[in-house]
Amino acid sequence: MLKIEAVVRSTKLQQVKKELQQIGIVSFSSFKVEISGLSHAHTSGGKPGSFKTSALIPKTKIEIICKDADRDAITNAISNGAKTGQTGDGIIYACPLTHLMKIKNGKTDERAV
Repeated sequence: MLKIEAVVRSTKLQQVKKELQQIGIVSFSSFKVEISGLSHAHTSGGKPGSFKTSALIPKTKIEIICKDADRDAITNAISNGAKTGQTGDGIIYACPLTHLMKIKNGKTDERAV
């Protein structure tokens, strides 16, 4: 089991949702977040191409719990929906889950996905 997390442009959430629905993923969580980082775009003075810490930028974080076999389809769907080709499109990562339990019925691990 995996937990896939993605941070994407907030304006791309609906397109990501559409891409996920096309592969049968209808359940996920989304959160408004703010991120900071290093960017070529946020230099003020100094040498061309130098890095400067950017201000907090609003983004949307998506979380999906899935079976290992679904990882590539889900990450490709998120990427397809979120991609503009510009700096700041976001990031996708997957983390292994060691245990999962549905509170409603007590199903655990793979049976709960």
